[in-house]
Amino acid sequence: MLNKFTCLFLAFTLVAAPVFSKANPTVTGKVIEKENGNPLGFATVSLHSAQNRVVGGTTTLDDGTFQIERLEAGIYSLKVSFIGFRDTLVSVEILNGAETLNVGILKLTSDAVALKSAVVTAKVPVIEQKLDKIIMNVSEAVSTDGSNALDILRKAPGVSVDPSGNILLNGRAVQVWIDGRPSNLTGTDLESLLNGTDGSTIDKLEIIAHPSSKYDAAGSGGIINIKTKRNFAKGISGSVRGSYNIAPNNKIYQGADGTLTLGYRSEKSNTTISYSPRYADGYNSFKTKTWMDNGNTLESNSYLNRYNKNQGLRITSDYFINKKNIAGFILSGIISNSADSSSADTGSRLYSGSELIEKTGTNIRNGFNYKNLSANVNYTHIFNEGTELTLNGDYYIYDMGGRTNQENYYSDISGAETKSPYIFRSNSDQYVNILSIKADFETPISKKGKLESGLKWATSLTDNSIIREDKHNGIWEKNMSISSVFDYTENIAAGYVSASYQPSEKWSLKGGLRGELTMAKGEWISSDTVTSKSYLDIFPTLFVGFNPSKQLRMGLSYTKRVQRPNFEQLNPHRYYIDASSSAVGNPDILPEYSHNINLSLGIGKHLNIGARADIIRKAIVQSPEIDEETGEKLFIWENFGKQNMYGMTLSITEYPLVKWLIINGNLFLAGMSTENPDYSKSSLYFNGNINTTILLPANFKFEVSGWYQSGLPYGYFDIKPRGDLSMGIKKSFLDNKGTISLYANDILFTNNSRVSIKDKIMSGYEFESHWRSRRITLTVSYRFGQSKGFKARKVGGSEEARRVSTGN
Repeated sequence: MLNKFTCLFLAFTLVAAPVFSKANPTVTGKVIEKENGNPLGFATVSLHSAQNRVVGGTTTLDDGTFQIERLEAGIYSLKVSFIGFRDTLVSVEILNGAETLNVGILKLTSDAVALKSAVVTAKVPVIEQKLDKIIMNVSEAVSTDGSNALDILRKAPGVSVDPSGNILLNGRAVQVWIDGRPSNLTGTDLESLLNGTDGSTIDKLEIIAHPSSKYDAAGSGGIINIKTKRNFAKGISGSVRGSYNIAPNNKIYQGADGTLTLGYRSEKSNTTISYSPRYADGYNSFKTKTWMDNGNTLESNSYLNRYNKNQGLRITSDYFINKKNIAGFILSGIISNSADSSSADTGSRLYSGSELIEKTGTNIRNGFNYKNLSANVNYTHIFNEGTELTLNGDYYIYDMGGRTNQENYYSDISGAETKSPYIFRSNSDQYVNILSIKADFETPISKKGKLESGLKWATSLTDNSIIREDKHNGIWEKNMSISSVFDYTENIAAGYVSASYQPSEKWSLKGGLRGELTMAKGEWISSDTVTSKSYLDIFPTLFVGFNPSKQLRMGLSYTKRVQRPNFEQLNPHRYYIDASSSAVGNPDILPEYSHNINLSLGIGKHLNIGARADIIRKAIVQSPEIDEETGEKLFIWENFGKQNMYGMTLSITEYPLVKWLIINGNLFLAGMSTENPDYSKSSLYFNGNINTTILLPANFKFEVSGWYQSGLPYGYFDIKPRGDLSMGIKKSFLDNKGTISLYANDILFTNNSRVSIKDKIMSGYEFESHWRSRRITLTVSYRFGQSKGFKARKVGGSEEARRVSTGN
């Protein structure tokens, strides 16, 4: 299998050689500093059409000169930008038959702020509040260097990560996209992808709480789109980065990672290749306490030493056939291996009152391997300005395997054996293949509107096998009650139509409908059971915007969303969480649905207020069962019932307390309730984060960030409060091409998972988990050429693959 992945990587690496064609008109000029007349090298120069589409770009040479070649006749805007200077816009008209147009000398005005003996350059806004989304610009943040994508997501407004590794926005699960296409993973597999994605390759995050009908309806909490840096300037550019980190706990755990990114842009092609290796020693600790109806108490402790090796490769390429046709591909792959083993004190204690009646010593050895290859081919045809058709084909391969060995030895307080050892092992294999084809069309409606429509077909095939064996009298025997072979097939046909219209400068309207037909079949081969489902869903969306003045922005939106169970939640095999807890899937789970309403008010540049309601039905959660004699717990996936949330948000973006201190913050306060016919619970929920950047002399930046999440009910569980306080310092050198940073994460060691149950389902249960969240990272990076954010094409995307998960 590995050879196939390697061959495909090498084959795609050779794609996108430059193609040269007959020269068209050229725009030339020179950029200088207005204050002193010095030439400004490496400034970004881009040419934009009337619809703000980038049609050409370059960077200035050392002497400040530039030229943009192979252009078409027309009226354009020429934009010149450089960090620390104000953007300059010039209107440019290229006539038919012209060969060269010289725009002359362009003078850039400094936008620097004096700070005693130093000059501090202007800072890119960290948070931008739009009508339909929040944009978080992370490329200039201190925490970008030495952090991975998961670290950065934790700092985004309203974002948190649950104990299963799922990304939540204001307490609701979201889809995570990369460059406009789904990441295709959930749970531990999504964690693996985000941990392996270097933070320095990320340009910005788009947080879309209420997506339009154009987007897949999955994800009750919306979409978070991670936009990576793309090559912009002609020629070769790129970056190299390396980091080393330590995570202190009962010993010092070490890790190292790096990223090499290369980009090449010619008149006909734009290609970026990124390779990221990563290695980390770490740990996972689990503590549980269970109170039983018979008065007994079971305390369990598991401490697993863990290592992980991860390699990721991503290649993107666009080929500009001509001004009306663009083709491209996206290829990415991950190879990951991890293993963990228990420490000597792993085990449990069974008490009757305060008397210890049984001890269990547990030895755990686990291994996990993960391979993923995803390929996208795409084509865009531009009929005329604003009217275009985009075709996408996506194919995903997942190969995942796990090996578990567990030995449990029982004794009384004196050390005498109380019963025979319980020893078992399991081998699990999961293969997933996903094929998705879709077409998207958009065209203007008169001069004030736009129509979007599209079709999609996706098929998912998953093959799951887990073989469980128990050891009796030195002989391994297959346990048929826990072993399982499970195949799952799912087909989704979807279509949508969406229209937007702006009747005046103050009003904007957008609405749409999306239909999705789902046909699914699950075969539990080991128990000769077949489950089939077929259902049609309609998802409406509505957006209304009103801007009475430049200082006020108002918006109202409604969306309906669906959260389909991932393949692991459907798979009826059992996997162990610790020595006394296990979880099992359920092939009869139905999708959960949510109705989302949002009202927003923007005041000036810095303040945004909002009110929202999320009404969820058939919520997918884990339901606990307990063996009252042994304390062993089984968590079964099922449709729980209702989850409702009504709340208010307050966001402060780029507020300058003083010239050298900038603050960003987001607060969310809501009432949450969870209920079914047999159970109900409600509470007040709070989520907030804050980020401050202090601009210091000599190109230093100091950043402090933190977030806090209060407890909340989720099904039968009470999720306990958690938070994080992090800080770091960053220094630029070599004309801002190099950076060195030192960052400390989770200084107070409060980013841990804690849940409890205490009601008629269980007499009492508490769970607490820690990992290497507290760490110190030193990072050095260097970029060459000129990298600038490049407008991503609307290509790639298959929502189905994000549901691939190995459980947690």
